[in-house]
Amino acid sequence: MSLVIKNLNKSFGEKEIFNDFSYSFGDRGIYALTGESGVGKTTLLRIISGLDSDYDGEILGADSVSLAFQEHRLFPVLTALENVVFAISDTKNAAVLSLAKNMLTSLGISEKDFSLLPSELSGGMKQRVSLARAFLKDAPILLLDEPTGELDEENARLVRDVIKSEGQRRLVILVTHNKKEIRELDATEICI
Repeated sequence: MSLVIKNLNKSFGEKEIFNDFSYSFGDRGIYALTGESGVGKTTLLRIISGLDSDYDGEILGADSVSLAFQEHRLFPVLTALENVVFAISDTKNAAVLSLAKNMLTSLGISEKDFSLLPSELSGGMKQRVSLARAFLKDAPILLLDEPTGELDEENARLVRDVIKSEGQRRLVILVTHNKKEIRELDATEICI
């Protein structure tokens, strides 16, 4: 079943964010939420993910999602590799460890950095570890809040390559202000 938003209404006090907003997404593909700061892009991701339930309307087909926040939300006592694995399995599962290592490598994290704690990682590395965790979670909907926001062009390209691949097998909804990124991902733009 595809994701369907029906007659969504959401306000913060007097400020109306969504007024009778409806949209039907495909089962797979990449959709980019765009618009000025503060118009509700991240709020929409939070509603779809179930983190925000204070709205009127219906969200259908969002039973299982994977979400990467703008904030990295890594466990401070776990290594980069453990942070990725912990979200999807126990940290001793050899098959999952192999998948996590491959994903981190594809995002430009070297093997020598797998054992670093979040406090030892740069902001861009933290972002890629957080994204690796979201990419590996097996859910039909992947939600990404400005996934390349802290990255240089080389690492942003690595992330976009994974996003393109993910969009072939599941629904990807991302927030971005980068028009070039939307074109490179061949994403359907939804201006909020």
